Amino acid sequence: MKLSRLLIPGCLLVATIVYFSCNKSDTPDKPPYKAEYVTASIQGKIVDENELPVSGATVKAGSISVTTNASGLFNLSNISVDKHAGMVTVEKEGYFKGIKTIVVTPNKNNSVSIQLIKKIAAGNFNGNSGGTVTVPSGGNIVFPASGIVQEGSTTAYTGTVSVSAFFINPEASNFSEITPGTLRGINSANQETGLQSFGMMAVELNGANGEKLQLASGKTASLTFPIPASLQGQAPATIPLWSLDEKTGLWKEEGTATRQGNNYVGTVSHFSFWNCDAPFAIIDFTATIKNQQGVALGGVKVVISATGTDTLGSISGHGYTNIDGVVSGKIPANRNLVMKVYNQCGNLTHTQNVGPFTANSDLGVVTVTSTAAEVTISGTVVNCNAAAVTNGYVTIHLDGVYYRSNLINGAFSMPVVRCSNTTASATITPYDIGGTQSGTASTVAISGTTVNAGQFVACGNVLTEYINYNINGTSYGISGTDSMIAYRGQQNNQTLISGFGGDNRSFDMSFIGEPIPGTSPMSQMVIRENNTYYIHRNNTPTITVNITEYENTVGGYVAGNFTGTVKDTLSQAILPINCTFRVKRYQ
Repeated sequence: MKLSRLLIPGCLLVATIVYFSCNKSDTPDKPPYKAEYVTASIQGKIVDENELPVSGATVKAGSISVTTNASGLFNLSNISVDKHAGMVTVEKEGYFKGIKTIVVTPNKNNSVSIQLIKKIAAGNFNGNSGGTVTVPSGGNIVFPASGIVQEGSTTAYTGTVSVSAFFINPEASNFSEITPGTLRGINSANQETGLQSFGMMAVELNGANGEKLQLASGKTASLTFPIPASLQGQAPATIPLWSLDEKTGLWKEEGTATRQGNNYVGTVSHFSFWNCDAPFAIIDFTATIKNQQGVALGGVKVVISATGTDTLGSISGHGYTNIDGVVSGKIPANRNLVMKVYNQCGNLTHTQNVGPFTANSDLGVVTVTSTAAEVTISGTVVNCNAAAVTNGYVTIHLDGVYYRSNLINGAFSMPVVRCSNTTASATITPYDIGGTQSGTASTVAISGTTVNAGQFVACGNVLTEYINYNINGTSYGISGTDSMIAYRGQQNNQTLISGFGGDNRSFDMSFIGEPIPGTSPMSQMVIRENNTYYIHRNNTPTITVNITEYENTVGGYVAGNFTGTVKDTLSQAILPINCTFRVKRYQ
């Protein structure tokens, strides 16, 4: 039985780990920063301020946009992004724009988790007279008279200006999750540097009809950032002021803030995210986390922070291992650090001192003790004809985490790691991929080490989107809570079909042809099942895609089928494949 997690909080394939210092002299002369674009895929999860999944959010990286599914999951395939600063943006009504920047592994699935910041109404002022608005979470903003325009216009806005603002406290427990971009920046000499934040601010201006507003050219506003109590002893008299560059995902040095008592005050000429940061030198860092049996531990949290005697204090950064147990990113050079590894339940399992590092470093394999309680949940699933479902799966929502288990002859049995032995309720939903049906979610009591959840009926809800394929006699599918997209490429008249199963399963295929029912030659296909890749390139034998449905509008459907062969990249065997699909267009 194949065990899989849809997406747990620790499934970041490559996370940027960034740390902090106040000593500007730590930043040596470096060559100017230059973006290095690579092709990669990015998957992830979007959550709200309560860490609940956000559905229907628009997620973009490179030139591709998708929306999150009911579980807050998304998948962006074969996109072009900066290897050192792959930027993902998220937009959802009622929230500030979410932005995360990660170090990307080329030609791999990279993951990210983003917690959105809810927009908080800070106050109003008249565009003619200007005014001062107090930020509920800390600080204030002073706006100039006759200094506001509608975005893209030069005409002064004279009505009531609504201000949404949020002070991002670097001492907050969820600071790493809500931090826009990453704590790296490009200084005034165009050099990359690490950043220690002494406070950030998110600001958005809107008119009476919801139109977006900005500061007029030549006008400035004053931002006041409260310095957290634990950082006041090390806060310098002046500090560089940085704005988040939403084209690169990195912070851009743009002025200076001055300390006034226990606040920093700075002048800004536009609004987005602003940050008071001290720069420091960084190096690239990699480690591979395995358990006592030598098994790679995916989805575990790795925290690196300064030792108590270092000027970095208690501030730290974190990342998550990928399915190969690898975590990598940027950490401070020339510092004494401590690395801590936590299991999926948040329990500390390993601690060791690392550094100081004077150059890029790979720690190799780090062996940790991995122990956790488990409960095995089993059951059966039948279809609309009361026959065992042979091509399907169930999803299980337990303790705030989504899991998924494929069916074998209508049966499932899945061990689930739990952080508590207390009785809880799980929500189980059955899916019949071959029949394009799903059943009603059922609630099952979970206690002890084994639970027989009984029989489920995968019938009653028609799946309008799906990618069903069979490789060498084994059926697979992407549907239901999975993430799927179809979009038109900008070159060679290509259509791309992409799906992400959330359980180390992905499907990417493109074909060339006019957007009408008919036949088109396949350009390429890459399918991932755990650590096995199946590929088909533009070579013989040619695979012909039969297009049965093609709605030439965003939101319409692309449907079809094909039969051909793929290469197993592990065994190099050529295997037969057949597939049917129906996916909604997002571009």
